[in-house]
Amino acid sequence: MRDLLKELIIAKNKTIYNNDDFKKLLYQLKALNSNNTINWDEEAGEEWAFVCNQDLSIMLNCRVGICFIRGELSNLYLEALSCCNCVSVKGYDVREWYVDIDDLKKYIPEIDWTVSKDGVDPSKFSLDELYFETV
Repeated sequence: MRDLLKELIIAKNKTIYNNDDFKKLLYQLKALNSNNTINWDEEAGEEWAFVCNQDLSIMLNCRVGICFIRGELSNLYLEALSCCNCVSVKGYDVREWYVDIDDLKKYIPEIDWTVSKDGVDPSKFSLDELYFETV
């Protein structure tokens, strides 16, 4: 199991975005490959964005500098993401993460995880589940 809070603390210490900086990063990443697409509904207030192509997917938080990477990053991507804590993952559907919700609220208030009895189990969840719980 992997501790999400540990990764988020590293990310927060690296970067807390303002909205313009985050948008600039997304478009910088998109420009690195003509096949890259951005999936982010800013108007809906989504906290997570994806930059993807057929070989690579990057899941980024719009508030703190964390990105989860499925695939291989070239040096150009690594340079663009130098402000982030880049975490390699095998997939977004792997239930390998845990987080202490009280500590998350205390140390990373930028990410809002509303706990409900029918919500995601914070002791074992996937990044897909994290996305839907905190989007």
